[in-house]
Amino acid sequence: MNRRELALLAIAAALLWPAFYSLTPPHRAKESILTLTSDQYRLDKIYRSMEGPWSVQRGIELGSIKKSRVQWITGLETEVVDATEETPISQEFFCHSNLTFAEHGPLPDQYNNKLGGKTHLDWRLFTLAPGRLSIEFPEGFGVPIPSDAPLDYVTMSLNLNARNQVTNVRLRTNVHTISADQPGAPTKALFRRALYVLQRESESGEIGHACMAKPDAQHIGAGCGELVKVKLPDGSSVLKPVEGMTNHWTVPRGDHIYKMEITPQLNLPFDTTIHYATIHVHPFARGMELRDLTTGQTILRLNSQDWPDRIGVAHVEEFKSNDGIPILRSHRYELAVEYDNTSGSNTDAMAILYLYLLEKNLT
Repeated sequence: MNRRELALLAIAAALLWPAFYSLTPPHRAKESILTLTSDQYRLDKIYRSMEGPWSVQRGIELGSIKKSRVQWITGLETEVVDATEETPISQEFFCHSNLTFAEHGPLPDQYNNKLGGKTHLDWRLFTLAPGRLSIEFPEGFGVPIPSDAPLDYVTMSLNLNARNQVTNVRLRTNVHTISADQPGAPTKALFRRALYVLQRESESGEIGHACMAKPDAQHIGAGCGELVKVKLPDGSSVLKPVEGMTNHWTVPRGDHIYKMEITPQLNLPFDTTIHYATIHVHPFARGMELRDLTTGQTILRLNSQDWPDRIGVAHVEEFKSNDGIPILRSHRYELAVEYDNTSGSNTDAMAILYLYLLEKNLT
């Protein structure tokens, strides 16, 4: 085999594994699977990041409070399917899918109070992005939410490669849950942090938007980014980029490394451990690193691989561990991303690290 064939084989194996795994998962006691399906998306032209068609499914309920006051989410996976036949097709049409608390429901702090004030839930529970269409926590770990908490499912498609035909797709997601009163339910709670490399807007080139929600997208979960809390007149809050900074910037041709201290974003409530991590990057990214500035060590690196024969992210790595990686409130941390733009022009970029950390008082 030549190098291109080997690369295609490696990517195919990485992409087929989640599908195979979903058909033959390890036994989990009395887990439930909720299947969510997006609207139909017509892809008739190039749609770049945050430009594609999107939809929201509102008021999803995972469980009945009569059975248990708490539902655990242990993972989820999304696949791109043909809109009519609903058979799997290429994942290259996937922009992102977000599982959030319902936009018009109680605030996340109200849910945290409902769980005894021992959790650190925010609006968003999960984001899946190109190259990472599944998240599954280690056995015994999960995200707990009140059983009566309504959720919203927000999805968006994209199309980075020109083609001579219209493609109609849907995004289909399976959410894995289990009631707290069921045997084998998780006992170790996780909370989420989304950490960003940001660039100054004056240095971001022609990329004018910050990869938040589209102008017509009013839902808090419609964007692929969520950063700083901003209070709205109705008392709720949304998350926006830091003033003067953007999370969606331009990368010139060549190899570039972008760094940012993310200690304030991390905002750790206590010393804890990382048990799951993955990344969201754009084409031509090579990988991201989380560095401990206090010790000078790289504590986590996750790589990205593009399709060898078209534009797009084919696979990004994940970290998953029962023991976890220690992360300390007294330390300073930096996030770095490498982009190697081998195209003939500027390209757009993002760099987000998703961490799931152990709750200290709910284990």
